[in-house]
Amino acid sequence: MRFSILGPATVRDDAGEAIGIGGARLRRLLVLLLLDPGRTVGTERLIDGIWGDDAPASAGNALQALVSRLRRVLGDGAPLHGDATGYRLDVRPEDIDLHEFDALVERGRRARADGDPRTAQRLLGEALDLWRGPALADLSGPDGAEDIIVRLDGLRRAATAERLAIALDLGAHAETLPEIEALVAREPLREQPVELLIRALAGCGRQADALAAYERLRRGLADELGIDPSEHMRELHLRLLRGELEPQGSEGAAEPAAPPEAPDPAHRPAAADGRRAAVTRLPHVMTSFIAREDEVRDAVGQLCRERLVTLIGPGGAGKTRLSIETGARFAEHRADLAADGVRFVEFAPVNDGSNIAHAVLGALGLRELWARTLGGAPASSGLDDPVDRIVEFLADQRLLLVLDNCEHVIIDAARLIERLLAACPGLRILATSREPLALAGERLLPVPSLALPPERTPAERAGSYASVRLFVERAAAVTPGFAVDEANVEHVVRICRELDGMPLALELAAARVRVMPVAQLAARLSDRFRLLTSGSRFALPRHQTLQAVVDWSWELLDDAERTLMRRLSVFAGGATLEAVARVCGDGRGDTIGGRDVWSVLFALVDKSLVVSDGPAHDGAEPRYRQLETVRAYGSQRLTESGEEAAVRRAHADHILQLWAEADPHLRGADQLTWVSRLRAEHDDFSAALRWVLDSGDTDLALDLSHVAQWYWQMTDDWAEPGRWSAEILRLIGDTPPAGREISYAECLFMVAFGGGDIDEGLLLRITEVLEGVGERPEDHRALVFVPIVLAMFGHDPEGTMRRLDAGAERQDPWLRATTRAFVGILAMSAGRARMARDRLTAALEEFREVGDRWGMAQSIIILSDLVRYGDLEGELALLDEACHLAEELELTALIRGLKARQAGSRARMGRFDDARRALAEARELVGISRENRVVLHMGEAEVERSAGAPARSRELLLDVGEAVTGSSTVMRAYLGPLWHSLVAAACADLGEEEQAWHHAREAWATLPPTFLSQQTACVLECLAELTVGRDPERAATLLGYAEAVRGLPHVTDPWVGRVRDRARERLGDAGFAQAYDGGAATATDKVIAAVGAWLEQAERH
Repeated sequence: MRFSILGPATVRDDAGEAIGIGGARLRRLLVLLLLDPGRTVGTERLIDGIWGDDAPASAGNALQALVSRLRRVLGDGAPLHGDATGYRLDVRPEDIDLHEFDALVERGRRARADGDPRTAQRLLGEALDLWRGPALADLSGPDGAEDIIVRLDGLRRAATAERLAIALDLGAHAETLPEIEALVAREPLREQPVELLIRALAGCGRQADALAAYERLRRGLADELGIDPSEHMRELHLRLLRGELEPQGSEGAAEPAAPPEAPDPAHRPAAADGRRAAVTRLPHVMTSFIAREDEVRDAVGQLCRERLVTLIGPGGAGKTRLSIETGARFAEHRADLAADGVRFVEFAPVNDGSNIAHAVLGALGLRELWARTLGGAPASSGLDDPVDRIVEFLADQRLLLVLDNCEHVIIDAARLIERLLAACPGLRILATSREPLALAGERLLPVPSLALPPERTPAERAGSYASVRLFVERAAAVTPGFAVDEANVEHVVRICRELDGMPLALELAAARVRVMPVAQLAARLSDRFRLLTSGSRFALPRHQTLQAVVDWSWELLDDAERTLMRRLSVFAGGATLEAVARVCGDGRGDTIGGRDVWSVLFALVDKSLVVSDGPAHDGAEPRYRQLETVRAYGSQRLTESGEEAAVRRAHADHILQLWAEADPHLRGADQLTWVSRLRAEHDDFSAALRWVLDSGDTDLALDLSHVAQWYWQMTDDWAEPGRWSAEILRLIGDTPPAGREISYAECLFMVAFGGGDIDEGLLLRITEVLEGVGERPEDHRALVFVPIVLAMFGHDPEGTMRRLDAGAERQDPWLRATTRAFVGILAMSAGRARMARDRLTAALEEFREVGDRWGMAQSIIILSDLVRYGDLEGELALLDEACHLAEELELTALIRGLKARQAGSRARMGRFDDARRALAEARELVGISRENRVVLHMGEAEVERSAGAPARSRELLLDVGEAVTGSSTVMRAYLGPLWHSLVAAACADLGEEEQAWHHAREAWATLPPTFLSQQTACVLECLAELTVGRDPERAATLLGYAEAVRGLPHVTDPWVGRVRDRARERLGDAGFAQAYDGGAATATDKVIAAVGAWLEQAERH
């Protein structure tokens, strides 16, 4: 067994599987025994360690019960023995991570004492790598094992300090400085971290900062504890004042030494083959590297071709980590270009750009110049300029220099890089910055966000996205066992999307999972700057909170850039340059602070605070957007500025104007362009409408709703507009504002459809509102569907069909085509197939003439319903065309439904593999709704039954049974009869006759009062299939009834064909024809009456 307590307490068996140790007291008992493996731990000590002052009266018995539980959990893998004095756990110390840690630390200390600091550094690093988070993280708290935790934390701190001291001995002052600063920030009055800080600062040439660090310690000890620094610290201070804390040789001890001579490249250590040894010094990283392989490969490839590559991106994008991985990969695979290794220089601690050369000197190990800076002996080379010193050293080297965080010293960094590249032909530089260096020959590589999962991504697919993998891995580090599942995937996806897939933000969020469920975390991201404040203690201060990350960028901006950054925050989904100028310019002009808006905008792009989604192609304009975190920060600043209301009003006016311009184009030849444009503007529309509603401006809210009506309908988006419309109506009340009655009626229409059911009462209210101002719904594009739906509810379907058909000629071409298509739907529902075909064909031609792909697709789909009963190949051709049109418009829900239809047709043709492939493609489309899921399951069930798998067919159907039977009246009316019919057929195939008849009767009972011909015909064919064995004459009559209701014979379905053949075989041709023709000649109302009476009679008997 393997026992781990350097982090949450865990136990794993020989196979590496985790063994659950339930209960804090049981884990506390295990930890107390593991602290002394193989030795008896006294009873009193165990009781005190488990219960403290709250020990029960019968503590001995309670302890014995805990021991018994622990024995059962551990089994034979770790024998637990007891006697009168206490208990002993027989395990080997090397099977416990704490004792492995102790052994590595001891070996490291011996290596240091023996004069081998590098081995010591490696061993201490391996020891610290065993830690998986705070010691006994699952036992901390008011009732935790605090004394043990404090003890273990002390061991970790001591090992960390010793490793850092060795790093300083080896000259790694700049590299270790951020980690040491974090230690001091955590414990500012502990002398050991402050001593390390003073040494590191002095080694970086920052004597004044080192003196300030000592003064802070002295003042803090005096104010807080009333004591002075120790004699050791006072001596260190004195040495600092004398300039004696000079950087040491690479193998030197911590004692001061005379400044060495400048390194001579010709006399550096040689490798075994006689070449100069390559030295690669990159920061040691504790966490895994997630999903940046493409970026690393690209960066390495660019470095092979170019001498200056800059990784640019916003704060927290992962530029530093990517540069480290790139440097390591470059050294490993391109030794010919990095024969002298890789050096890493951190510019973040450098506050003055004039000091960056000193940071480079430190990374290169040129310590003699540090002595000059601290007032030591003069340089032996006589070179006064630190840059000259660097050039002299690098002149004949083939080396990769990684310069991290150039943005706050961008001008000085650019000058240094330009000179180094000009003077050192073998040098290559990989820089990271939030903006370009703007040097000739610079190759920019933007560092993108980690891949984001689409909304409603299922749990089994979420892990394929890099942002999710990073979040889950970091969350599991603080909450062992955390994983994405169906219960939390929605929240995990939301977190990743809200945080733009930015690695630092995701890591800060993951740290919160230890104390906050992901659902709560996702809900609180609107307050992300207060929420995400728990960064690594060893990170740079500006990486410890999300607020600090953006503050750093904000402070580097000028006034005009800050003004635009905050005003841009009103754009929720990005904007074109024209929109930015219109909304964000001073006085809504084209300038900000006297500068052109475009100039300020492009400066923000360069500084990675605005993302350009471009460049322009196919006539489309590039869009400019802020990452969500930057936008949230800008929004805070906008509120503080006092100009929020004016900017948001300008934004709402812009959105209204844009969508009003777009609306007529949604029904013509430019439809694709404008649908794409409005899809990109969707989030901005929502943000504008949200602000308008919060402001109480109901007139502007109605105007915005009006211009969005047709976009909402053609994109099959009902739920969200339904919620918006309901909110508008609540603000307005029951009386529509004068002059805006149409817009008011459109809101009623959206609410009628937006709740997952159709509200008949609201549809009637629409006609009332319009009649009050002398209007009819069919004369308005967004309301033309109202009379059709009311007719299907039984409100004069015949009269409605005649009125619409007669009035179509008086309308404009688009409205005429739409009306004819809807008349075709009514005709088909009434079983008038010929009339339906005529109207739909005319509608299709008119939609083609005006260029409306949406209208063409809808007409083709309805036409395919008529064709499917006699020509499967013809139906597939129509479905393929409709699917192509839907794909052009990117209408996911429509595409999914069409693919399910294609699958059914192919199954009826015996092409089962093609059918399954179509269903798989439909499932791959994200954003599946409950209705989509039902349709897909029914399609798959039809395929499986046709393929000879009725049990699988029934399983699929029952899986969505509750969604059908417990759904809205609309889904029950349209899908309920078909679902019950399919279940009945599968049960019949399985010999379950009683269940088959139960579902067949339910199918008939579920048909709506105003029947739909296709659903009714389908149920009649199901009843014929169940009846043919015992009563072939009735089965033939039922098939005839189906033709009478539908208006078409059904000759393409193999199951209907089998019923027909069986009935004909039993009755003979004449008998079958007589029964079938008699049914086909029956009026629809008589069919309904006859079948209803038959089923009622059969149920009684």
